[in-house]
Amino acid sequence: MEDDVIFALDMMGILSLAGADVIGPARSVKRAVELAGEEDLDCGVLDVRLNDELVFQAATVLHQKGVSIIFHTGQVGSEAIRRDWPAAQVIVKPVPLRTLLQALAEACGKA
Repeated sequence: MEDDVIFALDMMGILSLAGADVIGPARSVKRAVELAGEEDLDCGVLDVRLNDELVFQAATVLHQKGVSIIFHTGQVGSEAIRRDWPAAQVIVKPVPLRTLLQALAEACGKA
């Protein structure tokens, strides 16, 4: 779930080439919550801030469904995210492709 269209399309392409079935992107928290609730997911890659809204409502839905979460953020203070979401992975933008793919493999249990 990413609000930057160019970045979202680029990430979707990379993840698809890596073998992931990509759902989204969600460019708003409302749409992210809808997708989180409707879709059968193994893991979710969430930008922490979607159009000036925080994505934690969608993360809560994913967590309640037992879905692994990767927070992909450019936010300063990722320590607070790690503290509040200890089961989630946090990767900070810009992230090397290898790091993103490794986080995805670990979150989906394919590492």
